[in-house]
Amino acid sequence: MGSRKYLILAVLICVALSCVLVGALYKIRALEDTVESLQSPSGKKPVELKSAGSHSRVPEDEHPAHANVERTGSEPAAAATVTGSYQILKELDADPASDPRTYAERLQQLLADNPSDEKVAIACRFIFDKAADTQGLPDYALQAIYADQSNTDLKRVIAQVLSQRGNDALLNDRIAEAQATLRSGDPKTRLDALNQLARIHSVHAVDAIAPSLQDSDSTVRLAALFALRDSGNQRHVSLVEPLTHDPDPSVSALAENVVSTLRNLSTSARTSYSRADIQAELPPIASP
Repeated sequence: MGSRKYLILAVLICVALSCVLVGALYKIRALEDTVESLQSPSGKKPVELKSAGSHSRVPEDEHPAHANVERTGSEPAAAATVTGSYQILKELDADPASDPRTYAERLQQLLADNPSDEKVAIACRFIFDKAADTQGLPDYALQAIYADQSNTDLKRVIAQVLSQRGNDALLNDRIAEAQATLRSGDPKTRLDALNQLARIHSVHAVDAIAPSLQDSDSTVRLAALFALRDSGNQRHVSLVEPLTHDPDPSVSALAENVVSTLRNLSTSARTSYSRADIQAELPPIASP
């Protein structure tokens, strides 16, 4: 009879612990939503913040940005826009015999006069496709486009492509700009900067992210954990371990997840770019 009581007691303890864990994970999800909503006044997610149980990036065709493509007018008009976008991408890659302009000149014309988000997305895709073509789209041409444009997605993609080619100057520029913004007294501004750093997917961003792990705002600490999870490797586990004892249970639970993720990454992970690293954060072109 006594052993049966102990068995029942053990089962009740397990159930209680499970409820606590589930509650913590739900709170993390709620705080993720808070982070995302603060980063975007319109309520749209600027980037997918993965749940505490996920260790992989969202496939490009399932990225929530694809679901946020705005459509205006009738469906035929929307279809024409989509067709036009891919036609523009094709024309950018036209044979010199049919278009004597350089790739850089074609991009500059596309991006002239305050380009739309769709034109920026087309340009990002083209630059990504031509990442290995250093003759057709040389470093100096990309640097000129970077200097002329203000869109953060376009500037990030150019910086990533140049870093993949071995030139980290513009990547360091992007990190320094976000790092300066992290000094803001506005939590929303700090969240936006951490989001930008997370999308870089490089260990170069870790030093800029790390101080935010001690931010007085728990939501900012959560955002810093997400950013470090997308930027670091096993060499950075020690930065996260103290947060496994954070007084906020959502932060401590996420910190344990990040520690586990980083331990599975080699010390060379995210020290250089692969095509997948850059493609993961390309702004989407409207899909047919």
